[in-house]
Amino acid sequence: SELNDINKIELKNLSGEIIKENGKEAIKYTSSDTASHKGWKATLSGTFIEDPHSDKKTALLNLEGFIPSDKQIFGSKYYGKMKWPETYRINVKSADVNNNIKIANSIPKNTIDKKDVSNSIGYSIGGNISVEGKTAGTGINASYNVQNTISYEQPDFRTIQRKDDANLASWDIKFVETKDGYNIDSYHAIYGNQLFMKSRLYNNGDKNFTDDRDLSTLISGGFSPNMALALTAPTNAKESVIIVEYQRFDNDYILNWETTQWRGTNKLSSTSEYNEFMFKINWQDHKIEYYL
Repeated sequence: SELNDINKIELKNLSGEIIKENGKEAIKYTSSDTASHKGWKATLSGTFIEDPHSDKKTALLNLEGFIPSDKQIFGSKYYGKMKWPETYRINVKSADVNNNIKIANSIPKNTIDKKDVSNSIGYSIGGNISVEGKTAGTGINASYNVQNTISYEQPDFRTIQRKDDANLASWDIKFVETKDGYNIDSYHAIYGNQLFMKSRLYNNGDKNFTDDRDLSTLISGGFSPNMALALTAPTNAKESVIIVEYQRFDNDYILNWETTQWRGTNKLSSTSEYNEFMFKINWQDHKIEYYL
């Protein structure tokens, strides 16, 4: 009956929050879930927006997590090898049966060289989605009814946005150089590449690598990604899937003792690590659930 329909709407609104702008109203709902595997972690949080002034449903999603660096050191008196992460790759894919649910926007944007990365993505009643950089400040932008701000640190690394498509947002967080100015292509005629060489003349091979306290935290510990995207869906959408893919590309930094001094070389490692997390997006119940 009509009365029952009204009751259902009222009950539905109890779990949401009414947002208002210039006499217009919409409702937002929040949900999140977390998954982890062997120290790799992904938390997907979402704000679902039911807006009668838009012809689409919208969800602002926020990805947080952790990818361990898995830095390892091997060696002996005259030889040393340090396995270290040269690139972290983050892929976020959207999929649904009818291919109707799209990534409308994603952050962080473009290429970012700064140590501190910060971007905001916002939604305004009526369906407008926009992005701002760090200059937007820490507070909520007055033009947004819902805002999602991301931030993370990347000392000695840079963020490169690889893809910003309707079904895929992708980023590489890639090593640039140490605080001493060494990179993967540095070269000295006698000492080779001094990328992570502690001493040119002393120490055993397995003890002659840069101390953790002097390394980027992305090398000594790991990377804590924080990405966000806006999904749009038809008003009758029921379910879709978000696939989070983490990949770490390693390098090997090698030290060899050459009679009177150490010589360093850096090369691509034969290993890379990959993990995948799948989250179900329930557009009707406004829920996010890890399921694979």
